[in-house]
Amino acid sequence: MIRFALLMAMLFASTLVTGCAQSRPAIVPVEGVLLLDGQPVPHAEVQFVPMERGLGAEYIAVGTTDEQGRFALLCNGQAGACACENRVVVADASPPESARGQSSASQVEMSRFYAGLKNRPIPVMYTSAARTPVTVAVNLERGENRIELKR
Repeated sequence: MIRFALLMAMLFASTLVTGCAQSRPAIVPVEGVLLLDGQPVPHAEVQFVPMERGLGAEYIAVGTTDEQGRFALLCNGQAGACACENRVVVADASPPESARGQSSASQVEMSRFYAGLKNRPIPVMYTSAARTPVTVAVNLERGENRIELKR
C-alpha cells in the first residue's frame, strides 16, 4: 500500500513537472527593421506581445531601434520572442539618462532629444496591444522581420 501511494505521488509529481515544461513557450531569436511610411523609425521601443493564452507579461519581448530602425528583441532574459503569434506594439523609447531630471540642462537635453527624433509621431493605433493591427508569427524559419507601419 505504501509503495502504491509513493508510486502515485511520483507519477503525479512528474506530470506536474512535465506539464510546466510543456507550457513554457520556445523563445526564438528575433531581429528586424521598423519602418513608418517606408522610412526607418529610430529610437522606438518595439514590443512583441504573445497572443497565446496564459502567457504573462514576462513573455513580452522588447527591443529598441537604432538610427536605421533595426532592432533585436529580448524576452525573459533571452534573445528573441515567443514562438507564436505576437501583436506588435511600438512607442517612443525612453530618453537618454542625461535628459532625465528636473535641472534646466536636463530639460534642454530632453527637448533636443525629442526634436531630433525622425519620422514622428508614431500613430496612436500602434502604441497599444489592444489597438495595434500588426501581428507577426514568430517561428524558427522566419528571418528578418520587416515591420511596416502606415500613417
